[in-house]
Amino acid sequence: MKVSLLKKIVKFYRIFIAAPKEWHLPKNTEVLIYDGANVEALMPYLTKYSVTTMAVRGEFLNMPCFLLAMLKLEFWKGKPLGAYADVFIKVVSPKMVITYVDNNSRFYEISKCFPDIKTICIQNGIRGESTDIFGSIEKRDSYYVDYMCVLGAAVGRQYKTFIPGSTLLFGSLKNNLIEKSNVASDDSILFISQYREKKKDGTFYTDLRGVPIYHDKFFSAEAIALRFLAKWCVENNKFLKIAGCASQVRSRAERDFFEAMLVGGCGWEYVPKTEKYSTYKLIDTAGIVVSIDSTMGLESIVRGKKVAYFTCRGKAIQNSCNNFGWSAGLPSNGPFWTSDQDETQFQRVMDYLNTVSDEDWKQTSQEYTSELMEFDPGNTRFVALLDQILPKPEVQLC
Repeated sequence: MKVSLLKKIVKFYRIFIAAPKEWHLPKNTEVLIYDGANVEALMPYLTKYSVTTMAVRGEFLNMPCFLLAMLKLEFWKGKPLGAYADVFIKVVSPKMVITYVDNNSRFYEISKCFPDIKTICIQNGIRGESTDIFGSIEKRDSYYVDYMCVLGAAVGRQYKTFIPGSTLLFGSLKNNLIEKSNVASDDSILFISQYREKKKDGTFYTDLRGVPIYHDKFFSAEAIALRFLAKWCVENNKFLKIAGCASQVRSRAERDFFEAMLVGGCGWEYVPKTEKYSTYKLIDTAGIVVSIDSTMGLESIVRGKKVAYFTCRGKAIQNSCNNFGWSAGLPSNGPFWTSDQDETQFQRVMDYLNTVSDEDWKQTSQEYTSELMEFDPGNTRFVALLDQILPKPEVQLC
């Protein structure tokens, strides 16, 4: 049996067989959230509207919609999730469908099927090609989205080559949501972890070419960067913090991963994630933030932090889309970044950030991040868009 067929069977089982069942039709609401991923970032802005969420990952299955989907030819032509989604949307009959999962190409077919419903897609992270949407999406007549809310202008242009519609520069909805802390920086060096646990067979993922990328190869970038940072922190009398991805309950493997790299007397601390957005508070108190290729590095820059990008993962996995600012066509090396696995370049970047004035840093960083990441504290642009699509009548006071 081909691997792709096996994956389809596993996916079908997870979404349609193993999922908990709902036995009543979904309610008619003003807003339908397509895919419940990151729904907690959307809900603070949807409180004045009626909202329904459509699960597409097996969280639950609406049985009446599923049975109706089985009557559609699309279901039996190998697109059961598409048939199910069409039925679900028709039953809910929303005025707006919104998703926080911008790399699910199925979403971009909703507008053509339901032209009277407004669609909003929100970019939730840096995008690439190897296993991401720009490596798999093709331009189709069936694609359209009313509003695509993107991190910055460069990625917006990338999306526009595939998907018609309005591109709006909103930055990161999550980053905009969290108010900047007024606590003074503690002069620490904060490394943003992107760690994920190792699978039994050692693979991390298989790219779109069918090439397996192994866990050790993918995270060799962390090993290279942290070996240098440990020495640099000792030489410059700095304390190193690791901003963990994992919660306190599941943090042991992540801590052990970094402990194996950090030898040589460097003072350091692993800080697990204590709540959904606790890392942003940690970023606001850091002296310098260091990232390999995370979205949170860009979010840190627009929050006013000095950030080093050691985007050397691209060399390890032979994918230039992991390089800093690839969508904007930036060079391999710049004032605060390097895509080389070269300690001389690491030294140059860290020494620059350690000595540059706040005013000069602000001017330099804005030259590049204006293309890559917007910042809109309080998400005022997003709120204005919702008010435009779903205006609420003014309350008349007696």
